[in-house]
Amino acid sequence: MYAKLVVGNSAITALGAMRDIGRLITSGSPSTSLLGAFNTASSVIIDATPAGWTYVGSVTAADRPTIASTGTSTAMTTDTNYNLCFSAPCLNSAVLKYATLTVSYMSSTVGNSFCLAGASSATSQGILTNEGPRITETQANASSNSEVQNAAILVTAGVILHVIATARHCTIIEEGRGMSAIWESTQTDAHTFYGIAPFVQYCHPASSLTTRVPYVTPQATTNAIATSIMTAVFNITNPNTGTNYGTYDPTDGLLWNTGSLAQSLAGARSNTITTTGAPRYQIGPVFYSLTTKGFPTQYVTGVVPVYWTGGGIGSSGDSVDVNGDTYTFFNSGTGFGIILKTA
Repeated sequence: MYAKLVVGNSAITALGAMRDIGRLITSGSPSTSLLGAFNTASSVIIDATPAGWTYVGSVTAADRPTIASTGTSTAMTTDTNYNLCFSAPCLNSAVLKYATLTVSYMSSTVGNSFCLAGASSATSQGILTNEGPRITETQANASSNSEVQNAAILVTAGVILHVIATARHCTIIEEGRGMSAIWESTQTDAHTFYGIAPFVQYCHPASSLTTRVPYVTPQATTNAIATSIMTAVFNITNPNTGTNYGTYDPTDGLLWNTGSLAQSLAGARSNTITTTGAPRYQIGPVFYSLTTKGFPTQYVTGVVPVYWTGGGIGSSGDSVDVNGDTYTFFNSGTGFGIILKTA
């Protein structure tokens, strides 16, 4: 499924945006009729193939046992931790991977930001085990979304979100600013032995920032967030020591898996040339290795049809040929670009 979701001339609530996205990724027939907050006249479903995610539940009664209908008010109550939880099967395992959407700035009046995160499990009551990093802030501690915006997806006036989802991933790209994703990766023998799902959370909502939010779990903040990268793997056990990590940063503080996973270098992948001197894009596969925890290299690319590119090489929707296969470029800001197959 690929939906281009347009906010329009007025901001919408984070809760309204989350509900719209949740209905789309869990629907057997994604359509703009499922939108109650995004601008239905400007938004479009470009690929209506069902995404393959299942709704699990929420902390709020209005979204149990199903997500509230489009006619339900999306007004938010101050300092309420709204969330929506989802699951999807893995390619080579019966184990499920989990994702959650959660309001970031919890303001009843201008709560227009939310986060995507992973988890190792979720209940129908919206209770998550081993939830990945995200940032929240109460209305009492801030005056606007600007406090959390570098670590959150915005739905303020004029924002466009590209939501691409299959059973292998859920990727949300905020046009011209950044991206957030839950990506399945290759199944290793260690995953099979421990019975865990092979997937990674990589969220980089402000691609111009190349520093990491120093958490692997949800955190409440009272200060403006000046970093952006949030990444985690879930419920891994080091076979050499027996130590279990509910959430773990696969970059070890940006020491490892930079470039292949964490985009921590501005200006990477500038254009190159062919043998005849014609211009050509550089692309890079997405992969990572838990080098200090006994897990082999895991490839996202190949399980998810995704590559990194340079930033600003085109406009969202441009076609990019990769060895005869067509990918779509998405403008995720100045730090880097991303190409995906959307069908």
